[in-house]
Amino acid sequence: MSTNVGSSSTNEEESEKVVIEQRLLKLDEVFVYKIPAMKTADGHRAEDWNLATPLATCSLIVNRRDDSLCINIMAERPKANAPPGATESYLFAQSIIQVKSDQSSHKLEHWVEPVVDSSRYFAMRIRDSRTGREAFIGVGFRERNDATNFRMTMEDYVAALKREEKAQVLHQQFEQSLEHQSAEGGDGEEQPLPSMSNLSLKEGEKIHINIKGNGGSKRVTPAASNKQTPKKGLAGLRKPPPPPPDVDAVAAKAYSVENTVSNTQEKEEDEWGDFE
Repeated sequence: MSTNVGSSSTNEEESEKVVIEQRLLKLDEVFVYKIPAMKTADGHRAEDWNLATPLATCSLIVNRRDDSLCINIMAERPKANAPPGATESYLFAQSIIQVKSDQSSHKLEHWVEPVVDSSRYFAMRIRDSRTGREAFIGVGFRERNDATNFRMTMEDYVAALKREEKAQVLHQQFEQSLEHQSAEGGDGEEQPLPSMSNLSLKEGEKIHINIKGNGGSKRVTPAASNKQTPKKGLAGLRKPPPPPPDVDAVAAKAYSVENTVSNTQEKEEDEWGDFE
């Protein structure tokens, strides 16, 4: 994709108009056909074009020039005053598309129309710049990807025009709003900025703030606060462990257990003695 910037001037206007030309697509192979008139109202059919014998095999270049889309079909011919085999490119056919959304006769289908029986062939309206005569020719592509790129390039061109028209409308609305504001403001006099509100307290004024969660403006007396058991900070504390047992009590308990065991043993010995 390349962009060329040129300028054109007229004798009536001293100002120069900048013309921007941008290359959108270049395909090395395209088949050109001489097509008959449509047989039905459904559209052109590629099967009626004698696809085996194209009129010429050319290359295709799609350029955008300002608001127009130029489809140039280039062919090769022997170059004059050159060694044998040297060729040069020349313009074989050209279609200049000028889409306008507010005119039904300037739709994209007016210049390029796909056939009804294939996705790789199109009927294209060309115009002779010298005589002004118009005619339809058929163009076709060997690869389906080339036909898809050709179709998408034209669709992108139409979408870009719609975006530019919308941007121009928004720009005009913005300019009109500025003119309306300047007209309301008077003869170029700047309007004073509105004074900021004075939010400071006057002498003697007070401000009351109610904090949520503290019961509004309710006061808690020291006595009442002492009676209340604090809830926070004590939930995780445990009771202190019990004091260690008394040493004398433990010794007395152990002595009692020993006496009980001794008495039991003596009693058992007496019983076994009687038995013997």
